[in-house]
Amino acid sequence: MIGRDDKIMGVEQLARFFNVTNQTIWRWCKAGKIPAFKIGAQWKIRQSDLNKIINQKLTKKENDKHLQPLF
Repeated sequence: MIGRDDKIMGVEQLARFFNVTNQTIWRWCKAGKIPAFKIGAQWKIRQSDLNKIINQKLTKKENDKHLQPLF
């Protein structure tokens, strides 16, 4: 279920956000790299889903820093 404040983003918005082409976003959607869904022929993604992915990546990166050897 979509939250009241949850925005739906389109391919062009995502491409600008990630600084990639629309075709790259389409490939990511088709490959399941981002949790997108289709409305008609258009791919869409919830902003909250995008935020979750970014937070997971940042958390993983931060955790990996603590595991790396100092020398």
